[in-house]
Amino acid sequence: MKKLKKLLLMTLVATSLIACNKNTDTANAPKEEEKKEPEKIVYYTPLTHEERDNEEQAKKKIFAVMLDNHDDARPQAQISKADIIYEYRVEGEFTRYMALFQSNFPENVGPVRSARPYFVQTAKEYNAIYAHWGGSEAGLAEVRNRHVVDLDGIALEGIVFHRNKDVGKRAPHNGYISLPELENYLVEKKGVDVNDNTVSLNFYDEIAEIEGIDVKEITLNFNQNYKTNFIYDEASGKYKYIRQGEPVIDEATGEEFSTDNLVVLFQKGVVAGPKGTLKMANIGSGTGLLLQKGKLAPITWEKANEDARTILKYPDGTEVKFYPGRTFFSIVDEEKDAVYQVPQAEGQEGQDSSANTNAKAEDQAEK
Repeated sequence: MKKLKKLLLMTLVATSLIACNKNTDTANAPKEEEKKEPEKIVYYTPLTHEERDNEEQAKKKIFAVMLDNHDDARPQAQISKADIIYEYRVEGEFTRYMALFQSNFPENVGPVRSARPYFVQTAKEYNAIYAHWGGSEAGLAEVRNRHVVDLDGIALEGIVFHRNKDVGKRAPHNGYISLPELENYLVEKKGVDVNDNTVSLNFYDEIAEIEGIDVKEITLNFNQNYKTNFIYDEASGKYKYIRQGEPVIDEATGEEFSTDNLVVLFQKGVVAGPKGTLKMANIGSGTGLLLQKGKLAPITWEKANEDARTILKYPDGTEVKFYPGRTFFSIVDEEKDAVYQVPQAEGQEGQDSSANTNAKAEDQAEK
């Protein structure tokens, strides 16, 4: 019996030693490395800061398209697909747009209209392909002087510029283009590199808190008979664009136009050419306004020469940042042409801005 107990005890000890050795071997065995997912590289569109999966879109060249804003030309097609839009005065009581496309290249863009020198200089800032249908003498001369790569409907009608007979508009208000068609033409016929863009805006992080004073609506008086309004929509975080009292609707998509950033620049235009064509005071320096997320901030602008980039700064000298999305530039003559409510202290009524109250806005923005 004693021998049996001794044998069982020895068996238990041996079993324990084997188990310990197994545990030790398991602990000392090299751990299998966890497989990590490759880090996703994200690219951003340079004018709107939208995510893209490949670098190709971020490198695509910018197209700057002149868009007609005559009464007989409205509504414009694909305006809601543009990344940036500039609205300047032209001769008479009219304005004209230049739409910059980079994040997408839609078809059926128009109506396309003629060149003006200050639009050419702006297109140059973005190293953009400039699409227009003819131009003033000064506008066409500026295309040559600034060495801008341009596509002119006068020379290319029936090739890549077309009269759209389905929109119920008469010439010269019915010229349309397809941006993919223009891009293919430049590559195949002209040998232009359309993937060398290096221009981008300076963006906030999406969650950044926008500084400024509370201004939900602004009216811009281009002349006595033409004005626009931008009204902030809290739900979307964008500004609705009202032209002559009516919402601006995209002819191609049926969408109501809106913008994430609104830049107002004060640059006086004077008649300086035949048929009332204008010379714009866009070289040098001046002031303006920046509206984002229901906030208004005073800014300054500087443009050293016809080829230089327009630099926008806050009063403290730091460069302006944009909120991701679309940007609209409205260029009016003077501060008095931008009218908005300046919030007052509790118990007081709001006051309309004037030539002097923009200074008040600057004071409040700095507090």
